[in-house]
Amino acid sequence: MKTLSLLTTSVALMLAPSAYADGDLSRANVQTVVLEMGTNSDGMYFKPSHLKFKTGQAYKIVLKNVDKVKHEVEAHEFAEKVFTRKVEIEDSKGGLVAEIKGNISEVEIGPEQEVQWFIVPVQTGKDLEMVCALPGHKEAGMHGLITIE
Repeated sequence: MKTLSLLTTSVALMLAPSAYADGDLSRANVQTVVLEMGTNSDGMYFKPSHLKFKTGQAYKIVLKNVDKVKHEVEAHEFAEKVFTRKVEIEDSKGGLVAEIKGNISEVEIGPEQEVQWFIVPVQTGKDLEMVCALPGHKEAGMHGLITIE
């Protein structure tokens, strides 16, 4: 009798509608956020210097280096609170150069280049630090904060 009960329960679970959400939420209604990095008369900068995100919302962060030198975005605490779908690099014609998947906490961007970082925040966080950790860049003003609500 127990075997029949287990079999019936197993079949019922297999035939039941899925408990998952419809569609892929990491690709739905993706919002684009541009983080520019460069140098001006005041020094080096991230613009904007404070980023805000909401948990559960899909984002494409465009890391845009407008400078003649390389920069990076290092944000370890932020990276622990997001699901990174991928980091994507395209050539000047829009062709795929590279797609990186997995845990990311630091992205280096070459001079006058851009990289796209696709994320979904999964935990809240306030005043999470982002810096350019290349020698002298943080001290020259290249730092900011991230908030996840």
